[in-house]
Amino acid sequence: MSTTNNNTVLISGAGLGGLCLAQALKKHSISFKIFEKDLKRSFRAQGYRLRISEFGILSLQYALSDEIWSLFEKTSAVFEPSKPGTRLSTHTAEALAAGALGGGPPPLGNVKPYTVDRTTMRDVLLTGLENELHFGKAVANYTTTDSGVTVHFTDGSSETGALLVGADGVKSPVRQQLLPEYPFLDTGMRILYGKTPISEEFEKKFLEDAQHGMALLYDDGSSDNAPKTGVLEAIRFPQGKTVEHITLPDDYIYWVMVLRKEHLPISDTEVLRLDNEASSDLAVLLTKGWHSRLKPMIELQDRTQTSTLKMSSVDPSMPDWEPVSRVTLLGDAIHNMPPTGGAGVNTALRDAADLARKIVDAGGTGNVTKATISEYENDLREFSRKWVGLSWQGGTKAFGLKPLEECEKLSI
Repeated sequence: MSTTNNNTVLISGAGLGGLCLAQALKKHSISFKIFEKDLKRSFRAQGYRLRISEFGILSLQYALSDEIWSLFEKTSAVFEPSKPGTRLSTHTAEALAAGALGGGPPPLGNVKPYTVDRTTMRDVLLTGLENELHFGKAVANYTTTDSGVTVHFTDGSSETGALLVGADGVKSPVRQQLLPEYPFLDTGMRILYGKTPISEEFEKKFLEDAQHGMALLYDDGSSDNAPKTGVLEAIRFPQGKTVEHITLPDDYIYWVMVLRKEHLPISDTEVLRLDNEASSDLAVLLTKGWHSRLKPMIELQDRTQTSTLKMSSVDPSMPDWEPVSRVTLLGDAIHNMPPTGGAGVNTALRDAADLARKIVDAGGTGNVTKATISEYENDLREFSRKWVGLSWQGGTKAFGLKPLEECEKLSI
Protein backbone atom coordinates (compact mmCIF):
# COMPACT_ATOMS: atom_id res chain seq x y z
CA MET A 1 0.00 0.00 0.00
CA SER A 2 1.34 3.43 -0.91
CA THR A 3 0.26 6.78 0.50
CA THR A 4 1.14 10.08 -1.14
CA ASN A 5 1.29 13.67 0.08
CA ASN A 6 3.94 15.68 -1.68
CA ASN A 7 3.90 18.43 0.97
CA THR A 8 4.70 16.10 3.88
CA VAL A 9 7.99 15.76 5.75
CA LEU A 10 8.63 12.07 6.40
CA ILE A 11 10.58 11.50 9.62
CA SER A 12 12.26 8.13 10.18
CA GLY A 13 12.70 7.59 13.92
CA ALA A 14 10.74 8.66 16.99
CA GLY A 15 13.70 9.48 19.18
CA LEU A 16 14.17 12.88 20.78
CA GLY A 17 15.58 14.56 17.66
CA GLY A 18 12.84 13.30 15.36
CA LEU A 19 10.11 14.24 17.85
CA CYS A 20 11.59 17.71 18.37
CA LEU A 21 11.50 18.22 14.60
CA ALA A 22 7.91 17.00 14.48
CA GLN A 23 6.84 19.39 17.26
CA ALA A 24 8.48 22.32 15.45
CA LEU A 25 6.76 21.43 12.18
CA LYS A 26 3.40 21.07 13.95
CA LYS A 27 3.89 24.43 15.66
CA HIS A 28 4.34 26.03 12.21
CA SER A 29 1.51 24.08 10.52
CA ILE A 30 3.79 22.04 8.24
CA SER A 31 2.58 18.53 7.34
CA PHE A 32 4.65 15.60 8.66
CA LYS A 33 4.51 11.91 9.52
CA ILE A 34 6.78 9.97 11.88
CA PHE A 35 7.71 6.34 11.27
CA GLU A 36 9.16 4.29 14.11
CA LYS A 37 10.47 0.73 13.75
CA ASP A 38 9.47 -0.22 17.31
CA LEU A 39 6.09 -1.93 17.49
CA LYS A 40 4.71 0.31 20.21
CA ARG A 41 5.50 3.34 22.34
CA SER A 42 7.02 1.40 25.24
CA PHE A 43 8.64 -1.39 23.21
CA ARG A 44 12.04 -0.90 24.89
CA ALA A 45 13.75 1.20 27.53
CA GLN A 46 14.55 4.69 26.27
CA GLY A 47 17.49 5.48 28.53
CA TYR A 48 18.08 7.39 31.74
CA ARG A 49 19.38 10.83 32.69
CA LEU A 50 20.02 13.61 30.18
CA ARG A 51 21.32 17.12 30.70
CA ILE A 52 19.66 19.69 28.44
CA SER A 53 21.94 22.71 28.17
CA GLU A 54 22.02 26.05 26.42
CA PHE A 55 21.61 25.24 22.74
CA GLY A 56 19.30 22.33 23.51
CA ILE A 57 17.10 24.62 25.59
CA LEU A 58 16.97 27.28 22.88
CA SER A 59 16.08 24.61 20.32
CA LEU A 60 13.23 23.26 22.45
CA GLN A 61 11.91 26.76 23.04
CA TYR A 62 11.77 27.28 19.28
CA ALA A 63 10.19 23.88 18.61
CA LEU A 64 7.63 23.50 21.37
CA SER A 65 4.31 25.17 21.98
CA ASP A 66 3.98 27.09 25.23
CA GLU A 67 1.96 24.22 26.72
CA ILE A 68 4.48 21.52 25.89
CA TRP A 69 7.45 23.67 26.96
CA SER A 70 5.69 24.15 30.31
CA LEU A 71 5.19 20.38 30.54
CA PHE A 72 8.89 19.85 29.83
CA GLU A 73 9.80 22.18 32.70
CA LYS A 74 7.30 20.63 35.09
CA THR A 75 8.57 17.09 34.46
CA SER A 76 12.28 17.87 34.80
CA ALA A 77 14.23 16.42 37.70
CA VAL A 78 15.94 18.52 40.33
CA PHE A 79 19.25 19.93 39.16
CA GLU A 80 21.65 19.42 42.05
CA PRO A 81 25.11 20.97 41.70
CA SER A 82 27.80 18.45 42.58
CA LYS A 83 29.49 18.72 45.95
CA PRO A 84 33.21 19.50 46.09
CA GLY A 85 35.33 16.37 46.17
CA THR A 86 32.93 14.08 44.31
CA ARG A 87 35.77 12.43 42.39
CA LEU A 88 35.89 9.18 44.28
CA SER A 89 38.10 6.14 44.49
CA THR A 90 35.96 3.02 44.20
CA HIS A 91 38.29 1.15 46.57
CA THR A 92 38.40 3.68 49.40
CA ALA A 93 35.24 5.77 48.76
CA GLU A 94 37.48 8.78 49.43
CA ALA A 95 37.73 11.94 47.37
CA LEU A 96 40.54 12.08 44.82
CA ALA A 97 42.57 15.13 43.88
CA ALA A 98 40.79 17.44 41.46
CA GLY A 99 41.42 16.45 37.89
CA ALA A 100 42.02 12.80 38.64
CA LEU A 101 39.53 11.88 35.94
CA GLY A 102 40.13 14.91 33.77
CA GLY A 103 37.24 17.07 32.64
CA GLY A 104 34.65 17.18 29.93
CA PRO A 105 34.03 19.94 27.42
CA PRO A 106 33.72 23.49 28.75
CA PRO A 107 30.30 24.64 30.00
CA LEU A 108 27.73 25.19 27.27
CA GLY A 109 26.80 28.66 28.52
CA ASN A 110 25.33 30.62 31.39
CA VAL A 111 21.82 29.22 31.03
CA LYS A 112 20.80 26.93 33.89
CA PRO A 113 20.58 23.36 32.49
CA TYR A 114 17.66 21.00 32.92
CA THR A 115 18.11 17.45 34.19
CA VAL A 116 15.57 15.10 32.62
CA ASP A 117 14.75 11.44 32.44
CA ARG A 118 15.00 10.36 28.79
CA THR A 119 11.79 8.29 28.85
CA THR A 120 9.90 11.14 30.51
CA MET A 121 11.21 13.67 28.00
CA ARG A 122 10.21 11.37 25.15
CA ASP A 123 6.69 11.14 26.59
CA VAL A 124 6.57 14.94 26.72
CA LEU A 125 7.70 15.26 23.11
CA LEU A 126 5.17 12.64 22.00
CA THR A 127 2.34 14.80 23.35
CA GLY A 128 -0.13 15.69 20.62
CA LEU A 129 1.63 13.69 17.91
CA GLU A 130 -0.46 10.52 18.16
CA ASN A 131 -2.21 10.99 14.81
CA GLU A 132 1.04 11.47 12.91
CA LEU A 133 3.06 8.68 14.56
CA HIS A 134 3.18 5.20 13.00
CA PHE A 135 4.79 2.30 14.88
CA GLY A 136 6.13 -0.91 13.37
CA LYS A 137 7.49 0.93 10.32
CA ALA A 138 11.11 -0.03 9.64
CA VAL A 139 12.67 1.65 6.62
CA ALA A 140 13.95 -0.69 3.92
CA ASN A 141 15.03 1.95 1.38
CA TYR A 142 13.85 5.04 -0.44
CA THR A 143 13.58 6.35 -3.98
CA THR A 144 13.61 9.97 -5.10
CA THR A 145 12.27 11.96 -8.01
CA ASP A 146 12.43 15.66 -8.83
CA SER A 147 9.07 16.13 -7.12
CA GLY A 148 9.41 13.97 -4.00
CA VAL A 149 10.71 10.96 -2.11
CA THR A 150 9.10 7.58 -1.50
CA VAL A 151 10.02 5.55 1.57
CA HIS A 152 9.63 1.79 1.32
CA PHE A 153 9.10 -0.12 4.56
CA THR A 154 9.98 -3.70 5.39
CA ASP A 155 6.26 -4.58 5.72
CA GLY A 156 5.76 -3.81 2.02
CA SER A 157 4.04 -0.45 2.45
CA SER A 158 5.39 2.92 1.32
CA GLU A 159 4.87 6.65 1.81
CA THR A 160 5.61 9.53 -0.54
CA GLY A 161 6.36 13.06 0.64
CA ALA A 162 8.44 16.14 -0.01
CA LEU A 163 11.41 15.41 2.25
CA LEU A 164 12.76 12.38 4.14
CA VAL A 165 14.65 13.02 7.38
CA GLY A 166 16.74 10.20 8.83
CA ALA A 167 16.45 10.70 12.60
CA ASP A 168 16.83 7.00 13.21
CA GLY A 169 20.02 6.70 15.22
CA VAL A 170 23.48 5.26 14.75
CA LYS A 171 22.33 2.38 12.54
CA SER A 172 20.16 4.63 10.38
CA PRO A 173 19.02 2.82 7.22
CA VAL A 174 18.47 6.24 5.66
CA ARG A 175 22.13 7.16 6.17
CA GLN A 176 23.25 3.71 5.06
CA GLN A 177 21.68 4.39 1.67
CA LEU A 178 22.51 8.10 1.44
CA LEU A 179 26.10 7.92 2.74
CA PRO A 180 27.11 4.24 2.86
CA GLU A 181 30.82 4.97 3.35
CA TYR A 182 30.54 7.76 5.90
CA PRO A 183 33.35 7.35 8.48
CA PHE A 184 32.28 5.97 11.86
CA LEU A 185 34.73 4.62 14.42
CA ASP A 186 34.77 2.08 17.23
CA THR A 187 36.46 3.91 20.12
CA GLY A 188 37.37 0.55 21.69
CA MET A 189 35.44 1.49 24.83
CA ARG A 190 32.42 -0.39 26.18
CA ILE A 191 29.77 1.18 28.40
CA LEU A 192 27.56 -0.33 31.08
CA TYR A 193 24.52 1.81 31.83
CA GLY A 194 22.40 1.20 34.88
CA LYS A 195 19.69 2.51 37.14
CA THR A 196 19.34 1.95 40.88
CA PRO A 197 16.14 2.96 42.73
CA ILE A 198 16.71 5.31 45.67
CA SER A 199 15.01 3.21 48.32
CA GLU A 200 15.26 3.56 52.09
CA GLU A 201 17.65 0.60 52.12
CA PHE A 202 19.81 2.22 49.46
CA GLU A 203 20.01 5.54 51.29
CA LYS A 204 21.17 3.78 54.47
CA LYS A 205 23.86 1.73 52.75
CA PHE A 206 25.20 4.06 50.05
CA LEU A 207 27.83 6.76 50.58
CA GLU A 208 25.90 9.90 51.57
CA ASP A 209 28.25 12.28 49.75
CA ALA A 210 27.44 10.56 46.45
CA GLN A 211 23.66 10.78 46.86
CA HIS A 212 23.36 14.32 45.57
CA GLY A 213 24.53 15.79 42.28
CA MET A 214 27.07 14.00 40.12
CA ALA A 215 30.07 11.99 41.25
CA LEU A 216 32.95 10.72 39.14
CA LEU A 217 34.37 7.31 39.97
CA TYR A 218 37.89 6.06 39.43
CA ASP A 219 38.71 2.36 39.62
CA ASP A 220 42.35 1.42 38.94
CA GLY A 221 41.38 -2.18 38.34
CA SER A 222 43.42 -3.54 41.21
CA SER A 223 40.82 -6.23 41.92
CA ASP A 224 40.08 -7.47 38.41
CA ASN A 225 42.77 -6.05 36.08
CA ALA A 226 40.05 -4.01 34.38
CA PRO A 227 40.76 -0.29 34.82
CA LYS A 228 37.50 1.62 34.54
CA THR A 229 35.98 5.00 35.17
CA GLY A 230 32.43 5.92 35.90
CA VAL A 231 29.79 8.52 36.53
CA LEU A 232 26.77 8.48 38.79
CA GLU A 233 24.04 11.01 39.48
CA ALA A 234 20.96 11.10 41.69
CA ILE A 235 17.78 11.80 39.72
CA ARG A 236 14.94 13.03 41.92
CA PHE A 237 11.39 14.16 41.16
CA PRO A 238 9.95 16.11 44.11
CA GLN A 239 6.79 17.01 42.15
CA GLY A 240 5.24 13.59 42.76
CA LYS A 241 4.43 10.56 40.64
CA THR A 242 2.48 12.26 37.85
CA VAL A 243 2.38 15.63 36.10
CA GLU A 244 -0.71 16.05 33.93
CA HIS A 245 -0.70 12.93 31.68
CA ILE A 246 2.99 12.12 32.25
CA THR A 247 3.98 9.35 34.68
CA LEU A 248 7.28 10.13 36.36
CA PRO A 249 9.75 7.42 37.40
CA ASP A 250 10.68 6.76 41.00
CA ASP A 251 13.84 8.55 42.14
CA TYR A 252 16.96 6.71 41.07
CA ILE A 253 20.73 6.77 40.74
CA TYR A 254 21.86 6.84 37.13
CA TRP A 255 25.26 5.20 36.70
CA VAL A 256 27.72 4.45 33.93
CA MET A 257 30.92 2.42 33.82
CA VAL A 258 33.39 2.75 30.92
CA LEU A 259 36.30 0.43 30.18
CA ARG A 260 38.31 -0.86 27.24
CA LYS A 261 36.99 -3.95 25.49
CA GLU A 262 40.26 -5.81 26.06
CA HIS A 263 39.84 -5.43 29.83
CA LEU A 264 36.51 -7.25 29.93
CA PRO A 265 36.44 -10.85 31.23
CA ILE A 266 34.52 -12.15 28.18
CA SER A 267 34.97 -11.71 24.45
CA ASP A 268 33.76 -8.56 22.76
CA THR A 269 31.31 -10.56 20.68
CA GLU A 270 29.72 -11.89 23.87
CA VAL A 271 29.74 -8.44 25.51
CA LEU A 272 27.73 -6.87 22.71
CA ARG A 273 25.10 -9.62 22.91
CA LEU A 274 24.41 -9.31 26.64
CA ASP A 275 20.81 -8.86 27.69
CA ASN A 276 19.72 -6.87 30.75
CA GLU A 277 20.24 -9.73 33.22
CA ALA A 278 23.67 -10.67 31.85
CA SER A 279 24.71 -7.00 31.82
CA SER A 280 23.68 -6.79 35.49
CA ASP A 281 25.79 -9.85 36.28
CA LEU A 282 28.77 -8.30 34.49
CA ALA A 283 28.39 -5.10 36.52
CA VAL A 284 28.41 -7.13 39.73
CA LEU A 285 31.53 -9.01 38.63
CA LEU A 286 33.39 -5.84 37.67
CA THR A 287 32.66 -4.13 40.99
CA LYS A 288 33.36 -6.99 43.38
CA GLY A 289 36.37 -5.11 44.82
CA TRP A 290 34.57 -1.81 45.36
CA HIS A 291 34.18 -0.22 48.78
CA SER A 292 31.18 -1.36 50.80
CA ARG A 293 29.67 2.15 50.73
CA LEU A 294 29.68 2.20 46.91
CA LYS A 295 28.75 -1.40 46.06
CA PRO A 296 25.04 -0.94 46.97
CA MET A 297 24.68 1.05 43.74
CA ILE A 298 25.32 -2.19 41.84
CA GLU A 299 23.93 -4.69 44.35
CA LEU A 300 20.54 -2.91 44.42
CA GLN A 301 20.38 -2.07 40.72
CA ASP A 302 17.18 -2.49 38.70
CA ARG A 303 18.27 -5.58 36.75
CA THR A 304 15.74 -4.93 33.99
CA GLN A 305 17.42 -1.62 33.14
CA THR A 306 21.12 -2.47 32.84
CA SER A 307 22.63 -2.58 29.35
CA THR A 308 26.01 -2.86 27.65
CA LEU A 309 26.85 -0.79 24.58
CA LYS A 310 29.68 -0.08 22.21
CA MET A 311 31.00 3.49 22.37
CA SER A 312 31.09 4.51 18.73
CA SER A 313 31.56 7.90 17.12
CA VAL A 314 31.63 9.62 13.78
CA ASP A 315 35.13 10.63 12.71
CA PRO A 316 35.50 14.16 14.17
CA SER A 317 36.60 15.48 10.75
CA MET A 318 33.05 14.89 9.44
CA PRO A 319 33.90 15.20 5.74
CA ASP A 320 31.54 17.07 3.43
CA TRP A 321 29.05 15.21 1.27
CA GLU A 322 27.01 16.19 -1.76
CA PRO A 323 23.52 17.29 -0.66
CA VAL A 324 20.32 16.04 -2.25
CA SER A 325 17.10 17.98 -2.22
CA ARG A 326 14.82 15.23 -0.89
CA VAL A 327 16.76 13.45 1.87
CA THR A 328 18.74 14.62 4.90
CA LEU A 329 19.79 13.48 8.38
CA LEU A 330 19.95 14.66 11.98
CA GLY A 331 21.33 13.60 15.34
CA ASP A 332 23.13 10.30 15.92
CA ALA A 333 22.29 9.19 12.38
CA ILE A 334 25.08 11.47 11.17
CA HIS A 335 27.12 12.68 14.18
CA ASN A 336 27.11 10.03 16.89
CA MET A 337 29.75 11.03 19.46
CA PRO A 338 31.24 9.90 22.80
CA PRO A 339 28.89 10.72 25.70
CA THR A 340 31.43 12.92 27.48
CA GLY A 341 29.87 16.30 28.19
CA GLY A 342 26.35 15.31 27.18
CA ALA A 343 26.47 17.15 23.84
CA GLY A 344 24.82 14.39 21.79
CA VAL A 345 21.19 15.05 22.66
CA ASN A 346 21.68 18.81 22.65
CA THR A 347 23.21 18.69 19.18
CA ALA A 348 20.32 16.54 17.89
CA LEU A 349 17.80 19.04 19.26
CA ARG A 350 19.75 21.83 17.63
CA ASP A 351 19.67 19.98 14.28
CA ALA A 352 15.90 19.50 14.55
CA ALA A 353 15.15 23.14 15.33
CA ASP A 354 17.51 24.41 12.63
CA LEU A 355 16.03 22.18 9.94
CA ALA A 356 12.51 23.19 10.92
CA ARG A 357 13.52 26.85 10.88
CA LYS A 358 14.99 26.54 7.39
CA ILE A 359 11.83 24.84 6.11
CA VAL A 360 9.69 27.56 7.68
CA ASP A 361 11.92 30.36 6.33
CA ALA A 362 11.70 28.81 2.85
CA GLY A 363 7.93 29.15 3.00
CA GLY A 364 7.17 25.46 3.49
CA THR A 365 8.21 22.16 1.97
CA GLY A 366 7.10 23.19 -1.51
CA ASN A 367 9.93 25.71 -1.57
CA VAL A 368 12.68 23.52 -0.09
CA THR A 369 15.46 23.10 -2.63
CA LYS A 370 18.85 21.48 -2.81
CA ALA A 371 20.28 24.84 -1.70
CA THR A 372 18.07 24.76 1.41
CA ILE A 373 19.32 21.32 2.37
CA SER A 374 22.90 22.27 1.55
CA GLU A 375 22.72 25.25 3.91
CA TYR A 376 21.25 23.08 6.67
CA GLU A 377 23.90 20.38 6.26
CA ASN A 378 26.77 22.90 6.10
CA ASP A 379 25.58 24.41 9.37
CA LEU A 380 25.13 20.92 10.88
CA ARG A 381 28.69 19.91 10.03
CA GLU A 382 30.24 23.15 11.24
CA PHE A 383 28.40 22.95 14.56
CA SER A 384 28.81 19.21 15.08
CA ARG A 385 32.52 19.08 14.30
CA LYS A 386 33.12 21.34 17.27
CA TRP A 387 31.13 19.19 19.69
CA VAL A 388 32.33 15.84 18.41
CA GLY A 389 35.88 17.16 18.84
CA LEU A 390 35.18 18.41 22.37
CA SER A 391 33.55 15.10 23.27
CA TRP A 392 36.68 13.27 22.11
CA GLN A 393 38.87 15.60 24.15
CA GLY A 394 36.75 15.03 27.24
CA GLY A 395 36.67 11.28 26.62
CA THR A 396 40.44 11.15 26.27
CA LYS A 397 40.90 12.89 29.63
CA ALA A 398 38.14 11.09 31.49
CA PHE A 399 38.08 7.61 29.96
CA GLY A 400 41.40 7.26 28.15
CA LEU A 401 40.03 7.04 24.61
CA LYS A 402 42.54 5.73 22.09
CA PRO A 403 44.01 8.12 19.49
CA LEU A 404 41.81 8.38 16.41
CA GLU A 405 44.32 6.61 14.22
CA GLU A 406 44.17 3.51 16.47
CA CYS A 407 40.37 3.19 16.29
CA GLU A 408 38.75 0.65 14.01
CA LYS A 409 36.45 1.85 11.25
CA LEU A 410 32.82 0.74 11.55
CA SER A 411 30.34 -0.21 8.88
CA ILE A 412 27.02 0.78 10.40
